[in-house]
Amino acid sequence: MKNLLVAVLLIVSTICFGQKSQMKTEYVKYRQNKGGYWSEWSALKKTSVTVTINADEQRIIVNSSPKETYRILDFKPTQYIDDSLVQDYYCVDSSGKKCIVTFVISKSESAIINLKYNNWEYIYSGYLL
Repeated sequence: MKNLLVAVLLIVSTICFGQKSQMKTEYVKYRQNKGGYWSEWSALKKTSVTVTINADEQRIIVNSSPKETYRILDFKPTQYIDDSLVQDYYCVDSSGKKCIVTFVISKSESAIINLKYNNWEYIYSGYLL
């Protein structure tokens, strides 16, 4: 419970006080939506990418190759679901496409980031820095 409280305070302070939060990814998987049907998830692939939420600049940055930047337009209040914290951000990427970026933080401080567009979805899993 203490770890969860720390995670809640981290998310709230990021939103309210303009600090940065970071996550290091370990795995990624993806799927595509073709003709209204989602494909099966890809196999998990190892990855090592740092993801930063920068509330001051209203940006989420995925330091992959190439670097991905998402401008935060809006967000939902933080929710507590199944012993995890869930934060949805409504964003636009550098190409002008809208997407939803969801952060899920568990009691053990493991973290998941879901990047969802109309036609594809990525899920990164890792831990808070």
